[in-house]
Amino acid sequence: MTPLVSIVVPTRNRLGSLQRAVASIEAQRFRDFEVLVVDDGSTDGTAAWLHAQRPEIRVFATEGSGAAGARNRGLEQARGELIAFLDDDDAWQPSYLSAQVGHLEAHPNAALCYADHLEIDAAGRASRPDTRALLTYESSLVRLLAESFIHTLSVVVCRRAVLDRIGRFDESLVIVHDLEWYARILAGGESFVHLPRTLVRRATPGGLVSQYRQWCREERAVLDRSFADNPAHGKSERLVRAYRSLFFARVGLASGDLLFGLPRLAEAFLTSPRWTMEIGARRLLRRVRLQNAPETWDAAAEVSAR
Repeated sequence: MTPLVSIVVPTRNRLGSLQRAVASIEAQRFRDFEVLVVDDGSTDGTAAWLHAQRPEIRVFATEGSGAAGARNRGLEQARGELIAFLDDDDAWQPSYLSAQVGHLEAHPNAALCYADHLEIDAAGRASRPDTRALLTYESSLVRLLAESFIHTLSVVVCRRAVLDRIGRFDESLVIVHDLEWYARILAGGESFVHLPRTLVRRATPGGLVSQYRQWCREERAVLDRSFADNPAHGKSERLVRAYRSLFFARVGLASGDLLFGLPRLAEAFLTSPRWTMEIGARRLLRRVRLQNAPETWDAAAEVSAR
């Protein structure tokens, strides 16, 4: 029987983390799914463990394809009407699939559904990223390009039909292939639906992506492409580029990389002094409000995840 959901898990040399991810899949209350693990050249016994301990999982091998290539190999073999993504170092709450599938069924016109998540650092501390829109945008595409509000594919379930229409991941992108794919979906006239429940634990042992210089280069290429292909959103380009320059300025300065961070800060002001000042002021105000607010979200998040 064809499963309703295909779960695609790319992995490379993270057997311990993969075992936790697989355990979170096995704990799902929703059971109409198949699991496809794409092993991208692991040398830590991943394939042997999967074949010996989880023979029901469909395992495919690639060699140095990267995350985008590994995901695409899994998508080629997926049979489900819905596609769920899970990174090998993340984990779902037991109600994840049932909630996501139910939310998509309730929103039949949505291309994909994304949930909320907790971020878990190397010390095991949990934090909840604030993904609320900072500004008002002319479209979901502009908001995505500015704020990149879906932080991990592990919170995403999409319709297979969307992949057939829009295409798969761009394998030339190492870091932002997910952002580029979301942008193509929205530019194609599709819509997303948000499930406001914290159902995923995302591992962030090193904080933000350490290869932030490459991240910045790739993201700029995506922005160039998106605005070239969608000229109707040109009036928002300065806003988006100022926002992203400020973001990378914070990343660089927080890492002590002044040679990267300070030029990005200058770029933001040169791009749009008005938007740079407004974005900075709004972010500061939000930070103050969050610091002064009672920390009640954590318990609520855990309750909603069960």
